[in-house]
Amino acid sequence: MPSTYNPIPPITHQRDIYPQPVTSICFDPVSDTLWTGYNSGNVVAYYSAQGMRGVTFPVGGDLAVKNIIVNDSHVRAAGISSNGIGAWGKGGVNRWFYR
Repeated sequence: MPSTYNPIPPITHQRDIYPQPVTSICFDPVSDTLWTGYNSGNVVAYYSAQGMRGVTFPVGGDLAVKNIIVNDSHVRAAGISSNGIGAWGKGGVNRWFYR
């Protein structure tokens, strides 16, 4: 029986010289998106079966992302000992960071 195992690339960005460890992860409840928080304090969306890189936004403080909360209209994230909360509205333009 032939093998059906197909490896996929890691979720760290392939062009990064020094890939960052993933510190938080959350599946989007209304789309095929995987939201990942990195040790650098950024949140990145990966979508489709191929893991295409999408939206990215900072959480602040340049420290690891502690928690990501996703609902049908917003993505919010907080970092470890950071000065604020980062968010992205799924409509597009309203990306923000609050201290």
